[in-house]
Amino acid sequence: MNLFLRGLNSYKLDEIIRKALEEDIGNGDITTNGIFDENFFISADLVCKSKGLLCGIEVFKRVFLFLSPDFKFNFKYNDGDYISKKTKIGEVIGPVKELLKGERTALNFLQLLSGIATETRKLVEKTEGKFKIYDTRKTHPNLRFLEKYALKMGGGENHREGLYDMILIKDNHIKALMEKEKIDKISAIKKAIQKAKEYTKGKYKIEIEVENYDEAVCAYSEGVDIIMFDNSDIDDVRKFCEFKKGKKDCEIEVSGNIDLKKIEILKKLNIDRVSIGYITHSPEAVDFSLKIKKAI
Repeated sequence: MNLFLRGLNSYKLDEIIRKALEEDIGNGDITTNGIFDENFFISADLVCKSKGLLCGIEVFKRVFLFLSPDFKFNFKYNDGDYISKKTKIGEVIGPVKELLKGERTALNFLQLLSGIATETRKLVEKTEGKFKIYDTRKTHPNLRFLEKYALKMGGGENHREGLYDMILIKDNHIKALMEKEKIDKISAIKKAIQKAKEYTKGKYKIEIEVENYDEAVCAYSEGVDIIMFDNSDIDDVRKFCEFKKGKKDCEIEVSGNIDLKKIEILKKLNIDRVSIGYITHSPEAVDFSLKIKKAI
């Protein structure tokens, strides 16, 4: 399944699904258990009630298979397909008790991941290929690997997975160093980069968050791989882009309250990447429903 193109494993996914089902079912689905004395097979249609990019269909299936191996699926669409409003995605066939227990959890995964993929696609298309769209660590706890998968499905790129796979010197690192060493911000930027280089010995890329042109020039002179302008004045970004022309390579990233309107402005600059937090922390969900058809 295409979910595993990123090297994800079924154990990690099953742990997430197990916890999600446990949260919802608890000691048992008292409504379903109270109404149905016996289990029986039933079919239901998965319908997209809004529109967007489909993402998470394999996760959706896996929720039901976690509850019972007897489920079968006849789906017309796959992750990455654009779905219009009121489209029937396909059919789910399985035991009624397990279908009712897993319905909401399965739909929750599908609506969230499709929402992320859909919003990412809008942003990527808006760039017209001028720069890349990246995610951030502003993800829902324990869902990061799924949300990063959804962003990739929408055409975006993944930033670091966590604190362990890339150096990213943020404003609070610099501020804490300023307080400890009693030094100004430029001196703290230099010292932070130098210490990061000593610590990593070239094993990891080094990125630093800056607020203005002077800080960016300082970071550039210390030889970082990526300079991130966070909530910076657009003129400072423009000035640094001019400064960097014809010089050794260093990626320029812009972050902070980026939306479709701001992307239009950023397209005029020679930047490499834009990172956006809301794609994962508050995307608009794509609405799906599961409609029972008949007993089998």
